Amino acid sequence: MLKRTRTPRAGRPPARRFLAALFAVCAVLGATATVALAGPVATPTAINGNPLTIYVGPQGQSQAVVACDSPPCPGIYFPGTPGGSTLGDAGFFLAFPSALTNPTNEDGFVFGFDGNAGPFPKAQYSSVNQGPVTGDGSAGNPLTQVTKYATAAAVQQVLVTETTTYVNGAHQFTTKWQVTNNEAATIKYNAFAAADFLFEGDDRGTGVFTVGPPRFIGGTNVDSGQSGGFQETTADGSPPWSFYQELPYPDVWTHVIQASADDPPAQFDDTVDPDDVDNAGGVEWDNTSTGLPATQTATYELVSRVTVPAALQLNPTNGGAPQGVPINITATAVDSDGNPYAGKTLHFDTTGVNPASGNVTLNGSGQGVITDPGTNAGGDTIAAFVDFNNDGVREAAEPQASALATFVDHVAPSCKVSVKGDRPGGGGGAGNALVISVNCNETATLSVSSSLLLPTAHHSSVGAAKKHKKKRRRAIKLPRTTATITPGHAVPVNIKVPKGIARKYAGRKLTAKFVITVKDGVGNHKTIKKTKKVKIAKPKHRKHKKH
Repeated sequence: MLKRTRTPRAGRPPARRFLAALFAVCAVLGATATVALAGPVATPTAINGNPLTIYVGPQGQSQAVVACDSPPCPGIYFPGTPGGSTLGDAGFFLAFPSALTNPTNEDGFVFGFDGNAGPFPKAQYSSVNQGPVTGDGSAGNPLTQVTKYATAAAVQQVLVTETTTYVNGAHQFTTKWQVTNNEAATIKYNAFAAADFLFEGDDRGTGVFTVGPPRFIGGTNVDSGQSGGFQETTADGSPPWSFYQELPYPDVWTHVIQASADDPPAQFDDTVDPDDVDNAGGVEWDNTSTGLPATQTATYELVSRVTVPAALQLNPTNGGAPQGVPINITATAVDSDGNPYAGKTLHFDTTGVNPASGNVTLNGSGQGVITDPGTNAGGDTIAAFVDFNNDGVREAAEPQASALATFVDHVAPSCKVSVKGDRPGGGGGAGNALVISVNCNETATLSVSSSLLLPTAHHSSVGAAKKHKKKRRRAIKLPRTTATITPGHAVPVNIKVPKGIARKYAGRKLTAKFVITVKDGVGNHKTIKKTKKVKIAKPKHRKHKKH
């Protein structure tokens, strides 16, 4: 099977530069003299945590880099080039729809950051200041950084105070935006948080939305299983999302953000794209009904989450059972935040005495069950991995694990026994030689114990109430016969009668009783009993020659 390969977006800069230039021209043409158009400062503030290093630009744009085994490591937002730009195309936007009554400084404008390949809004924020990083990274004292920017540098009509916090050890960080209205009148707007996602250097992914709580919107890379996106929080008085959407680049910028101040304004539509696309998305808070009065502050907050696959867990990792008793191995696949890979494919290969291959769909808890039937005794090795792209071939980023299953042979051989003929020992008179045939499903040792049952004279027994006659039968044991059985081959066993017994009971009809015992190589045995009416052949008389 040919493996599909992709070229990361970072490897296709000419098209991106063309789009960036086009968006920039449109932004300049649509701006007025009251709107700041200066580009972003190239040096963001770094929050050096572990495993995340978070970068915050002067216009509030963010980037996060997950520690990896081979630095430099890629970021979670475009461009995310290892060792390259630390200004990611992710951040906060304020849209003032032209159909509403807003102060002329904001009316009809979308304010945001100047990104690498978007969004290039109709107006850009003016940087106010960036504070230092404080805290030690503990839960009680998280790493914290504050950045301020506004709709205009001089008077700061609408001031945004962005606070980023991070606790070491987490694969997520929290961003809070406080919007302060310094205008003399109420402002009505829609607030957006949007991003152009990147996964392990590859910007393609399928849309993901979980209803929660908390709700999550983002995407998952189909090759690496890495996920990223926004998680809802109502901490600090932040309202729930009004809308959300996961959609391809550049639609997130051109169809929504850039058009969010038009009449009618564009908005996210509460959908996700299930296809493998150039992944982007965002959330929206609608504040166009009551608006934000003068001198008041509104707070918006969310969690930016990035996860990588955790180690695949198999339970049990070393199971044992009798032959024929299945062993169920439960696989659990989650990401580094414990979120299950629900609906993903778990592929497994079993090598050993019960070879098999197959796929299991993980349930809502990220679990699937692999069953080894244990048809044959011995050992099996089960190797499994989460097949994110469903190509049947494990990628380096797809988590895998293995387990052992051992089946002890506690099953007796399965055998068929037939008894033919009626002359034990053969020869003499009419009839066929008595032969027992045994056929088993596995190699076994055969032992046949035979006896002849003879009727005896009536025996009187005197009791207190009456006399009765009791008929008893005497058994004459015949020599034991042994043989080795191989699977699929019948072994005939001839039953012979010693000469002394043959002479004594010649011509008589008797009952023969057979106890057939088969035993496999580990001691499992099975006993089969048969009876047969037989006739002891009369000895042949020798003819004397006449002289």
